[in-house]
Amino acid sequence: MAKFWVIFKREYTQVVKKKSFLVGIFLTPALMAAFILLPGLLATTEQSEPERVAIVDRSGMQLGERFAEEVKRYTITEDEIEAYRIVEIFELRTTEGERYTELIDSLSQVIQDKGVKYVLAFRPNPQLSDTNLTLITNSDDFRAINRFERTLTDIVSSIRLQESDVNLPVDSVLTLTNRIDLQIRDTKGESIPFEVKYFSALAFVMLIYAMIVSYGSILMRSVIEEKSSRIMEVLLSSVTPFELMLGKVLGLGAAALTTVVVWVVLGGLIMVGTGGTVVAISDSISRVVFNPVIVTFFVLFLVSGYLLYSTIFALIGSILNSEKESQNYIFPIVIFLMLPVIVGIGVVRDPYVIWAQVMSYIPLFSPTMMIMRIMFIAPTETSYSLFSGIVFEGTVSFLLVVAATLLMTWISGRIFRIGILMYGKRPTLPELMRWVRHK
Repeated sequence: MAKFWVIFKREYTQVVKKKSFLVGIFLTPALMAAFILLPGLLATTEQSEPERVAIVDRSGMQLGERFAEEVKRYTITEDEIEAYRIVEIFELRTTEGERYTELIDSLSQVIQDKGVKYVLAFRPNPQLSDTNLTLITNSDDFRAINRFERTLTDIVSSIRLQESDVNLPVDSVLTLTNRIDLQIRDTKGESIPFEVKYFSALAFVMLIYAMIVSYGSILMRSVIEEKSSRIMEVLLSSVTPFELMLGKVLGLGAAALTTVVVWVVLGGLIMVGTGGTVVAISDSISRVVFNPVIVTFFVLFLVSGYLLYSTIFALIGSILNSEKESQNYIFPIVIFLMLPVIVGIGVVRDPYVIWAQVMSYIPLFSPTMMIMRIMFIAPTETSYSLFSGIVFEGTVSFLLVVAATLLMTWISGRIFRIGILMYGKRPTLPELMRWVRHK
């Protein structure tokens, strides 16, 4: 046991004494915060100046003039300046199809030259088909597009009503049929924006992925280097193969855990020092990021996920002869960890969907899939119970990962003891099975 602790301390100190370790402790949370906050901030950032719009109106209904008047209601919040500046309205007769095409081609070039940002093109009979209304732009600004659609919907709807036999004033009908904007609240009576939960989930999943892959790769490279340089043979003269593998796995795991503990302590200090809210961060973000259930399971799945995958990394390192060979083996591990992100849109729509629940109980998927589901479910639950709800699911999933880790440790240990002394040709799967059964 004393020899195990020597290896444990050696692996641990080799990591924590590096300057990169200290930099990573503070840089990683900063990057995670930026990953969570920036998308929301960028999405809600107000424009600083009016956006230029040109209109080509061939509708014969003065649709361009009506749009220019209606769109004035949108302003830049701080200065009450109009958000959109109509630089030109080209009024054409309905029969001027060739002139219409020439103008569209010319204004498309103006967009390329950044003279205008949007060109609205109206063909005859816009009330009969939406295809007669076209927006030309190189921008995907969903806010501007939504505003234009809403404005044109009101205008075209009024034209349709005027041409119909409805025995009511047009304004009254538009008021009666006005679109409803649902106010969304969860069962706790709170409203946490979708983007907050989604980007927070991605940030936590990416942290687990980065910690497992980075520290697992360090472990694998260490085994390969010591094996290829024959240092391994010297080490095995003083320690058993299992003690060597366990010392390496737990030593690097302790370094990873040290990082997480520092993050949790820093987060706690921020919460206490600011009275329960995070400085310069909205309350909805703090309810997700500092939720005790989320933080607890994040630590549990990070540690258990690392131990599970690190034994696999150690196994891979023991059967290879060079680091170049390892790339083909790392890819499947990356897929297992990233698959929940790849299929994450389904989890976002329904965290309780059957296939997501099943994947949560498969140990190789559990660390990332379960955290993603917990990020969406935990903030909405009014109470927590160890025997029901997401806490129960998370606990069962964690215990399955622990059981799988113990099994993989036993298998890896039996392969490791033989593989580290084997050189040349890589062993085949039947050979690995024989190593596992060998006593």
